[in-house]
This record gives sequence, structure tokens and C-alpha cells, in this order.
Amino acid sequence: MNRLFSLGLVVVGLMLASGAAWSETRIAAVNINKVLNQAPQTRDADSRLKDRFAGRQEALLKEQEALREMEEKYRKDRDVMSPEERDKMEAKLREKMRDFKRKSGEFTEDYAVARNQALGSLQEDVYKAIETVAEREHIDLVVGESVLYASDRIDITDKVLKELKLLMGNK
Repeated sequence: MNRLFSLGLVVVGLMLASGAAWSETRIAAVNINKVLNQAPQTRDADSRLKDRFAGRQEALLKEQEALREMEEKYRKDRDVMSPEERDKMEAKLREKMRDFKRKSGEFTEDYAVARNQALGSLQEDVYKAIETVAEREHIDLVVGESVLYASDRIDITDKVLKELKLLMGNK
């Protein structure tokens, strides 16, 4: 009986000791989606991507419109064309379609690569900001994606956004 009582005291003591240590642990949560959507780096990256790819996108849109007009003209005139003219026009349309699809695919691929590079850089900045805020606020654990609920008391998302603005100013 004394052994059982002693074991119970040890278990209660361990629970109290771990509870005291646990109460000193500081935990915070970050809403990564909010950070990624509202960070000034995101707007800057979007703006740079638009500027970089605007000319190619505009050229593709013009080419697409010209191709549509060419197709429309072919549909309208094919009944009055000779078989040779029709074959020639169809071949020209196929060639232009292939060229457009190739250019469109290259554009999409180039844009995706540039976007992924920008996103990688943004993620580095986000993690630096989270680390800076956590160290400054003496936070032991910062959780992100799998948080189902975080009270405003432990949510450091706005502080991380402020830190990202500071990082943006230093670049």
C-alpha cells in the first residue's frame, strides 16, 4: 500500500513539475495564408511579374485574336474557295495554331518558373520574420498550418506582417 501511495505521489509530482514547466512555455500561432496574401513582398513580386511578362502576354493575346479572325474568315470563305486554296488555308491555320500553342506553353512555363522563384524568396522572408518575432517575444513554439483555433492573445500574424514590412524596407 505504501509503495502504491509513493508511486501515486511521484506521478502527481511529475505532473505538477511538468505543468509548471509547461506553463512557462510560450506558444504562438501564425496564419500563413494571411501573411502570404498581405505581405508587401507579395504585392511587389506580383507587380514585378506583371511588368516582366506583360509584353509577352499582350503579344500572345494579339496573336490569339488574329488567329481567331483568320479562322472566322476561313469559315466564311471556305465554300467559295477552290480545293487548293482551302487546303493551303487549312495548312496555314494549323501551322499558326501550333506556333501559338508552343508560344503559349513557353509563356506559361516561364511564368511558373519565375513565380516559383519569387514564392521561394517570399517564403524565406516569411520564415525570417517569424523567427525574428519569436526571438524578440521569447516564444518557444510557433505553429502554422494545422491550427484549428488560436486566440488573439497568441496570434502573432500581424507582428510577422509588420516584420515583413521592415524587411521590405531594408532591401
